[in-house]
Amino acid sequence: MTLEKQTILSARDLSKTFSNGSVQQHVLKNLNLSIYKGDFTVIMGNSGSGKSTLLYALSGMDRPSMGTITYYTGDGKDETQIQTFNNDKLAMFRRDHVGFVFQQNYLNDSMSALDNVMVCGLLKTTDRKALSEKAKKLLNKVEIEENDFRKFPTQMSGGQQQRVAVVRGVINSPEVLFADEPTGALNSQNTENVLDILSDLNDEGQSIVMVTHTIKAAERGNRIIYLADGVISDEIDLGPYVGDYKNEANPMIEEARSRHQRLKNFLQDMGW
Repeated sequence: MTLEKQTILSARDLSKTFSNGSVQQHVLKNLNLSIYKGDFTVIMGNSGSGKSTLLYALSGMDRPSMGTITYYTGDGKDETQIQTFNNDKLAMFRRDHVGFVFQQNYLNDSMSALDNVMVCGLLKTTDRKALSEKAKKLLNKVEIEENDFRKFPTQMSGGQQQRVAVVRGVINSPEVLFADEPTGALNSQNTENVLDILSDLNDEGQSIVMVTHTIKAAERGNRIIYLADGVISDEIDLGPYVGDYKNEANPMIEEARSRHQRLKNFLQDMGW
């Protein structure tokens, strides 16, 4: 028996149009989508398909031209449509319910790693002691050592900076963590480290919506959505991530290989 998933976010008839003089570009076109609690949802598509535009609209970082975006908070009991919020109310909603990890980490170079995390947490709480303990625990969890807490971003590697950015994204315990090409600026080893962190967060119940252009990153998701010309072409349910299909020490390597091939076949069918 398959249990019905709980919808945590839905978009209905979502459209986004950009105007340049008399020329209009329709990036999202009457798109409908539900995001489910606990899923690791991956959005893929060719360049210009509307992936990042969709992510920004869903997260409240940008406004749709038309349509509704509804969050189901309080264990699904409360429905909140965010497209009608003014800027201040939208900012407060993002603070309380949404986390975001960008391709560029956008850390403040004049603040330490710990302070970059703390400054976001202090938007929601005044309990500095509890927040500091939580921030340090999360930084340790992503392998930022205590002697690195006070380092400035310029004193850290790119991988360390992005791990701090992930912690900043989850410090306020968001219902949904959005990630826009979070490994796009990293080398292969740091890419693996950040993807491992996202997988671990998802294993602990964090709902994640990630845009990516690589199979390696997409494999971490259980649900892959393919976008083309502003509409959803199709999607595939891969089931949970079961490890690297190339790692001979992986006890589930055969399942991982099958999962990888299913994703590869799906993307080929989509013309990717």
